[in-house]
Amino acid sequence: MTRLRSGIFWKIAPFIALALGLAITAWLLAAASLPAVLDGFARVGWGAMAVVAVRATTMATNGLAWARLLARLTTVASGVFVLLRWVRDAIDVLLPVLGIGGALIAARALTFWRMSGALALASVFADLLLQAIAQVLFALAGAVLLARLVGPHVILFGAAAGLAIAALVLVGFYALQSRSHARARLVGRAFAVLSPRLTARAQQVGPRFNAAMEQIWRGRGRELFAALLLHALAWTIGTLEVWITLYLLGSPVTWAEAVVIESLGTSISIAAMFIPGSWGVQEGGYILLGHLLGVPAPEALTLSLVKRIPDFALGVPGLLVWYALEMRRLLRRR
Repeated sequence: MTRLRSGIFWKIAPFIALALGLAITAWLLAAASLPAVLDGFARVGWGAMAVVAVRATTMATNGLAWARLLARLTTVASGVFVLLRWVRDAIDVLLPVLGIGGALIAARALTFWRMSGALALASVFADLLLQAIAQVLFALAGAVLLARLVGPHVILFGAAAGLAIAALVLVGFYALQSRSHARARLVGRAFAVLSPRLTARAQQVGPRFNAAMEQIWRGRGRELFAALLLHALAWTIGTLEVWITLYLLGSPVTWAEAVVIESLGTSISIAAMFIPGSWGVQEGGYILLGHLLGVPAPEALTLSLVKRIPDFALGVPGLLVWYALEMRRLLRRR
């Protein structure tokens, strides 16, 4: 009975977290003045399409990083990785799943192109680690720039604590991938996330998963470094979303200030991955960063909401692509 209740709780927990996040967002809208936010949307207008284009570019760059990670290990075309990165991001931002859910589903879809399930699964875990390393470096750059702009005393403790936690998480995640017994637990948890019925398969896939991890990490420094650089480039390109939006809102910022808002705002959102879409937390983070840099609260809140436009503009078609891939697979099997 206890196990049943625990299972039910974890199924409904994302919906509870989403409801809480939406409630916080609604409260922030009321506090920041809804008419001012709506006026901000009017000022942005069709400029939001530029934000969508920037997001599509960052998504494609991340897809190329994933492809580069598997260079010489597979014959799957780079375009497939870009397509599945689209699906992966769509699932993460629009469906009530943890931040790793889209990656696991994308790994399964990668097997549709005759890649082994073990290599596909190993690749997403390795890609997640490289993307996290690039994000931490980007956040560190943002913290340094913020310290120069507003003074180190304002952010010293918070930045140091955040970076220390991020470093511990990265070390732990790498340890999971570098030790065979830890990798066995990792693949078991991954299958459990996909479906409890697949947990038994983890025992069969585990050894092949370990071998795939070895293939990816050993003696491939050039490919790993190239993938890391592409992820770092993707984070940097994303800064254009902030710069363009605030320029259209009439509150232009320098490139350094845009890097601060994008890097630290994204870090805050990722820290709240237990809330689907980081609703409420992302909005509060942008208001806080905007306050430090002199951006009025209505404009900072509008910025956060404008950055959600690509979530839907690209996410909904991405979910349809996922549906089409699954249907195509089903029809072929029949």
